[in-house]
Amino acid sequence: MLDTPIGKVPIGDAANGLCGGFCFTALDLLQAGCRPPTDRAAPAGGSALVNYLTWRLIASWNIPRGILTYYAWANTPDQDTFFGARPGLTRMTVREQIPQVIRRIDAGQPCTLGLVTVRSPNPADLARCHQVVAYGYEWQESTISLRVYDPNTPDGDDVSITLDTSEPGHASPVRSTVNIAGPIRGFFAVDYSFSDPRTIAGPPWHGEDNNA
Repeated sequence: MLDTPIGKVPIGDAANGLCGGFCFTALDLLQAGCRPPTDRAAPAGGSALVNYLTWRLIASWNIPRGILTYYAWANTPDQDTFFGARPGLTRMTVREQIPQVIRRIDAGQPCTLGLVTVRSPNPADLARCHQVVAYGYEWQESTISLRVYDPNTPDGDDVSITLDTSEPGHASPVRSTVNIAGPIRGFFAVDYSFSDPRTIAGPPWHGEDNNA
């Protein structure tokens, strides 16, 4: 449990999932030019790899600002309310977040996404949210489809999140093949900063060290 301005949130425990840790570690490995760890077996608790993933999980929540963002989104309706004065999650996703995601991808920087899957005033429910990494996109008229890395589907390269952006004031279902139980209500770009992963990484790509 982590103490936050909104109460205790159950993150940082591998039993509750390490999705954000996997996302940040994947980006660390990409920037460092290193392969993932070669051992495919689940690492033991307390190992260097589990400690690294847990530490990067906590970093991915950007405490306290990230926690407050998840909480605010979890307590916002899907559609605009008060005659449009209060934007809903669909508008917030379409108008504020998708442009940020596209800019990062166009700049060659995959973007971690915070997926909001709950509507709840209970901070403990935030642990049911999820994180993925968007690395590509395709427009078909007003519909955007993001290609994503999902830690719950580690070997899948066909995972996507799709949203019709034509009516942002109304609730628009987010279609996805992300491996989670609940629906995605909306998503936002997560701030990322690099950490050197070479203590837990596999060998460098092309057999060369990369200090990126």
